[in-house]
Amino acid sequence: MRRMTVAALALLMITLPLLAQGQAEMGVLQEVRKMMAESGGRVTFSELANSDRFSAEQKTFLLRLYEIFFQIPAVLKSEYENTGKIPTRQNVADNFGISTQSVDLLLAVMKSDPRVPSMFTLDSSSREIASLNVDNIEAFMEQRGASVQVTAWEGKALPDFELPTLDGETVSAQDLRGHGSLIYFWFTGCPPCVRIAPRLAKLDEMYRDKGLRIVGINADRVLDIQVSDQQRRSYLEKHGIRFVNAHLNRSVRQAFGGIQIFPTIFFADQEGTIVAHYINEQQYDTLQATAEKVTGDR
Repeated sequence: MRRMTVAALALLMITLPLLAQGQAEMGVLQEVRKMMAESGGRVTFSELANSDRFSAEQKTFLLRLYEIFFQIPAVLKSEYENTGKIPTRQNVADNFGISTQSVDLLLAVMKSDPRVPSMFTLDSSSREIASLNVDNIEAFMEQRGASVQVTAWEGKALPDFELPTLDGETVSAQDLRGHGSLIYFWFTGCPPCVRIAPRLAKLDEMYRDKGLRIVGINADRVLDIQVSDQQRRSYLEKHGIRFVNAHLNRSVRQAFGGIQIFPTIFFADQEGTIVAHYINEQQYDTLQATAEKVTGDR
């Protein structure tokens, strides 16, 4: 009897997490399909991630799906080159520990989103991937990277970086040691960046003397946005931004998780440990509460 009870408990320990993921997964898929239906197939993961419609488990799964979205092209290319065969939907699902329903949804997003090049064709009856466009996959990976990280940042060390500023100097992660810090990734003309800029300027004014250091990292060059340094300086002056701003490069972009969503914000404490990670626009109250946390001003 005891042996059966132990076995039953072991099975329960395995089954419960799978059931929890399954429930979170189904809820997320439903909301993503709803967004696709309302927006002509386009999905804005950051908008979903910042909404209050998901439980904590669902939000974690949503962000994991976003990470997988950028990893699938590399998996398809690697498997095809190594085996000569295109992976099945089940192969892809097993690779990432998700269901084939999630794989179907991610493939549908890739097919319908105008920002994504045509990387494959689907068999209409089996829904399996019928052919690959390796050139487009390589172009996508070159532009977007082969992986993205938007989860599990809290508690990790702030990645090292050293970048040229818009004023011709340099700024590095080492410059921030001993201070609470905020790293802000943006590009010129990004609508949520425009909206959040005055809030960051206000935060800088309120917390600079309390030890907060804000560094803006502009992505215009890596995104191939044709904006001059003078236009960037005019943009910063217009929004009252006085904190240092630097030019992003590809290696630092990848070090911070292959950033695809702008704005992206990291807060780190005085030891350089990441305390919070935000994607897309955030309200001032959220930024202020985290600034107080990393400066000890509470």
